[in-house]
Amino acid sequence: MLLRTKIGYASGDLGLSIAYFAVGFFFLFFLTDVVGLSAGAAGAVVLIGKLWDGVNDPLVGILSDRTRSRLGRKRAYLLYGAIPFAMSFVLLWWLPLEASAAVTFLLACAAILFFATAYSLVAVPYMALVPIMTVDYDERTQLIGFRAMFSSVGVILGGGIALIASDGDGMAGALRGVSPAFGIFCAIAVLIAAASVKGMEAHHDVDITRVPLRHYLSLARDPDVATLLWFRIFGATATGILAATLPFFAEHVVGNTGLAAASVAAYTLVGAALVPAVNRLTHRFDKRHILLTLNTVAALLLLVMGLIVDADSTVLFVIGSALLGAAMSGYLLIPGSLVPDLVDWYEYRHSERHESVFFGLWLTIHQLGLGVGGLLLGLLLQVFGYDGSADIQTESGILGVRLALGILPGLFLVIASLVLLRYRINRDRFAEARRVLESRRSEQQSQPPAA
Repeated sequence: MLLRTKIGYASGDLGLSIAYFAVGFFFLFFLTDVVGLSAGAAGAVVLIGKLWDGVNDPLVGILSDRTRSRLGRKRAYLLYGAIPFAMSFVLLWWLPLEASAAVTFLLACAAILFFATAYSLVAVPYMALVPIMTVDYDERTQLIGFRAMFSSVGVILGGGIALIASDGDGMAGALRGVSPAFGIFCAIAVLIAAASVKGMEAHHDVDITRVPLRHYLSLARDPDVATLLWFRIFGATATGILAATLPFFAEHVVGNTGLAAASVAAYTLVGAALVPAVNRLTHRFDKRHILLTLNTVAALLLLVMGLIVDADSTVLFVIGSALLGAAMSGYLLIPGSLVPDLVDWYEYRHSERHESVFFGLWLTIHQLGLGVGGLLLGLLLQVFGYDGSADIQTESGILGVRLALGILPGLFLVIASLVLLRYRINRDRFAEARRVLESRRSEQQSQPPAA
């Protein structure tokens, strides 16, 4: 595959990540501090969006696998979905500022549901293109590596919408001014990805097994599917807690809220820079063992940061974030490279081929893990007496924040890595599966047509 094809495809993740992380970083704050919803109502809006994701992602996976189009089974969604995706992102930031609380709440729910639907209609088919683009074990990992690097840039740019819009009383106007530019950029990135994969699905002449909706979850009975989903929920719980804890830690332990953005930037840039190095390691070592080693190092770094960083350790906090990004570079690359191989492995074992369906499941479990992470963080802070309305936190509340950063994410990262050791798809088994699949297809093509 040409390098420009890989880069063009991966650039789609830039658009997806900008929108996803802008909403993740800033939409809740926007609802409370700009639009004026109560914290409870704003939280309900976000929860409704996450719950719909749990339904929406599997439905899009099934729909994509059943689609027939001259533009490509998956590429068609990128072409037709890019503009609605951009529009849904822009509309999030155009909620009325002077409507009643009830009207604002309903409009916010409608906006987040529109965004979640439009995002899934692009993201699920986009991710499912990888097993179509190449059958090579290492090339798939490399593709995910390119995506991870573009995604990391998207994280920084998505978070940057908050910095661009942080204009005091003019925040609403600033958001309405910059959101169309962000939306257009996201749409262009998705369309570039669609242009880069033009014609690839025409050479992917395989039958997709239709999955009735009532049988959808039965796919998880396969031990490797189940292992991958358990790995994902533990990993997403870890990263969800980590991301949500950073602002609390920066504010109440380090004493500088702005350092949260600096730590995220250091974490993301270093992690993205090391993705190519991790990719080279996967050519020599088992992905599962690489991830276990790096996640264990990340857990130890989090423990040290949680225990020793204080108000006099601002530089140490940023350096620790950069080192954490280096340890988490494996998590940026490896999880996403496992799902494409599962598509072929499942067909090899069950003679059923599912593509977008598995990626829909993957996203569903990811959203569930993020929700679990937020719940656990809230419960931990509540147990330790954290009071968000207090100007100065009690020692117990600060201890809760320290434990939230130092213990919980690392614990779940290590658990996820240990679960992944049960995953049976490695380089040799994947090669055998591909050999058998090619043999089956050759035999089918050589059979005379039925009379």
